[in-house]
Amino acid sequence: MNKEQEINNSKEPSLLQAIIPLVALVCLICLNVILLGDDTLSGANQMALLCASFVAGGIAMYNGVSWKQIMQGILKTLNSSTGAIIILLMIGLLAGTWMLSGVIPSMIYYGLYILRPEYFLPAVVVICCIVSVATGSSWSTVATVGVALLGVGQTLGFNDAVVAGAIISGAYFGDKISPLSDTTNLASATAGTELFTHIKYMLNTTIPTILLTIIIFTCISLFGELETTEISVGQMQSAIAEVFNVSPLLFVVPVIVIVMIAKKCAPIPTLFIGGVLGGIAAVIAQPDVVAAIAGESSLTAAGAYKVVMQAMYGPTEYATGNEMLNNLFATNGMAGMLNTVWLIIIAMVFGGVLDAGRFLEKITSTLIRKVSSSQGGMVTTTAATCIMFNMTTSDQYISIVIPGKMFKDAYRRRRLAPEVLSRTLEDAATATSVLIPWNTCGATQASVLGVATIAYLPYTFFCYLSPLMSILFAWLNIRIHRLTDEQVAQMEKEERILAES
Repeated sequence: MNKEQEINNSKEPSLLQAIIPLVALVCLICLNVILLGDDTLSGANQMALLCASFVAGGIAMYNGVSWKQIMQGILKTLNSSTGAIIILLMIGLLAGTWMLSGVIPSMIYYGLYILRPEYFLPAVVVICCIVSVATGSSWSTVATVGVALLGVGQTLGFNDAVVAGAIISGAYFGDKISPLSDTTNLASATAGTELFTHIKYMLNTTIPTILLTIIIFTCISLFGELETTEISVGQMQSAIAEVFNVSPLLFVVPVIVIVMIAKKCAPIPTLFIGGVLGGIAAVIAQPDVVAAIAGESSLTAAGAYKVVMQAMYGPTEYATGNEMLNNLFATNGMAGMLNTVWLIIIAMVFGGVLDAGRFLEKITSTLIRKVSSSQGGMVTTTAATCIMFNMTTSDQYISIVIPGKMFKDAYRRRRLAPEVLSRTLEDAATATSVLIPWNTCGATQASVLGVATIAYLPYTFFCYLSPLMSILFAWLNIRIHRLTDEQVAQMEKEERILAES
C-alpha cells in the first residue's frame, strides 16, 4: 500500500479533534509556568510536548492513521530541524571560547565606558539593529554582541529580562529587513515578490514598529527603577582588567565572524571557525587565565588543549572572588545547549504527529473557508495562521512557507499585491517565532542569553507589535498595494507556463 492509499484509508479529523492536542499543550505549558516559574526548559516543557504528542497520536490512530505514517511525519520534521540543532551547538562552542579568550569581557569593559543607564536600553536596540542588518542573522547577533550587552546591563542594574527584550527586538529587526536574511529571502520567494520590493514595502510597518519600540525602551531607561548591584561600573571594569588582558585587538575575532556572515558564508562553518579563533585567541591573549583553569603555574601545550577543548564542549568557571563575576564569566559550551536541543527534538515530534494526523491541514482549511472577504480579515487570518504554525511546528521557516502557499491565491483573488502577503508573513511568522518557548528560535535565544522565554516575552515589544502593525495597516487601508486586471492575468499566465514546464 503506497502513501496516498494509506492517507485515503484514514479518516479526516474533525475540527474538535484537531484542536484537542493544541489545547492539551497550552494547558500543560500554563501549568508548568504556574508551578515551576522560569525553570520550564529543564524538562517540564519537553514533557508537555511529549504528552501532547501522545494525545495527537492517539486521535490520529483512532482515525486510521498507521504508526508507520506517524513515524514518517516525525522523521520528516526532525530532518528539517537538523541544521538549527547543529547551529545551536556551534553557538555554545563559540560562546565558551569567546568568554575564555576575553572577547566578551572586552566588549563589556569598553561598553561600560560608552553606555549609560539613561540611554542604555534604546542603545541596545540600535546596536543590535545595526549588527543584525549587517549580518542578516538574529541568532548570531544575540550570541555575540547580545551576550556582551546583557553583561553590561547586569552591571548597570537592569533586569535581565528587560535587556533580553531589547536585544531580541533589535536582532529581529535586522532578521526581517536585511537582504542577507534567510527569512527575508524566503518570504519574498514564497509570496512571489521581488526581494527589494518586499524589503521596501516592509519598511512601511517595520520603521514605525522599531521607532515605537525605541521610545518604549527610552522611557524604561529614563523612568524605570534600577536594581541594586553588588559591584559598581568602575569595580566591574577593574575586576575584568584584573582577570583578563583587555584589548581592542580581541575584536578582530568577532569582526571576522561578522564579515563571513555578511559575505553569506554558511552559518555552521562560520560559527565553528569563530569558536576555533576564540580558542586560539585565548591561548595567545589570556595565558594566565588558561593556566589557572588548567591548574598550572605556567601554561603548557597540554593544559592549553585541555582548557580550550573544555570551553568548547562543557562547563568552564574562573574564581574571581565575586559571585556576580563568577556567574558572568562561567560558560557551559555545547553542553549548555543540550536542554534546548532536547526541547527542539520533542517539539519536532509534536509537529510531525500533527502533520501525519492531518490536524494542521484541517485547521488551516477551516481558516481559509472562514476568512473574511475584507483585506483586514485576510491579513488578520494570515497572521494568526503564521503564529499557529510557529506554535505547532516550532519552526519559523515552515510558518512562512505553508501559510504563504495557502493564502497566495486568496490574496490574488482579492487583488492584493504579493508584497502584502510577503510583508504579513515576515511581520507575523519571523517576528513571533522567538516568543514561543518550544519554537527553535524561542528556545535558542532563551538558552543563549540564560533568560527564560516567558520572562523576556513581555519586553520583546518589536516582536509582538510587528503583526499588530501589519493588521492595523490592513484594516485602516494604509499603504495597501493592489493588483490591476492585467497584472493578475500576467501572473496566472506565468504560473501556467511554469506548471507546463
